[in-house]
Amino acid sequence: MEIKTALELMKARYEAYKNGDIKFIKETHDPETATNVSWEDTEEWSKNSKWLGLEILSVVDGKEDDEEGIVEFKAFYEENHEKRVHHEKSLFVKNNGKWYYKKWLPIQGTIEKNEKIGRNDICPCGSGKKYKKCCGK
Repeated sequence: MEIKTALELMKARYEAYKNGDIKFIKETHDPETATNVSWEDTEEWSKNSKWLGLEILSVVDGKEDDEEGIVEFKAFYEENHEKRVHHEKSLFVKNNGKWYYKKWLPIQGTIEKNEKIGRNDICPCGSGKKYKKCCGK
């Protein structure tokens, strides 16, 4: 099977994890970053997990004519009778016409603070008034 896009490689790598095909995982990992991987841990995770599904969240570039692509995904699996989700944003690169997984990228999210505002605290709107005399009315 010829892999033409980063997304196709992402899906093929998921299937390889699902089937315990560590050889494919190694062959499609960029040689520059492959030395940072514990292949024993990778094989153990692959073979000791029950893979439940893959959800693609976003794809940036990674088409046939691109040299790089990013795929954000969630892989659902069960490990030790506990359902889990592996959420990753992956960078793929093309070398000599072949796609490789390079590394994971940080995922930014919204940070929420659930601090309760006291009646006598300064209002968070920036007015300088106490909350009870401003937005807390």
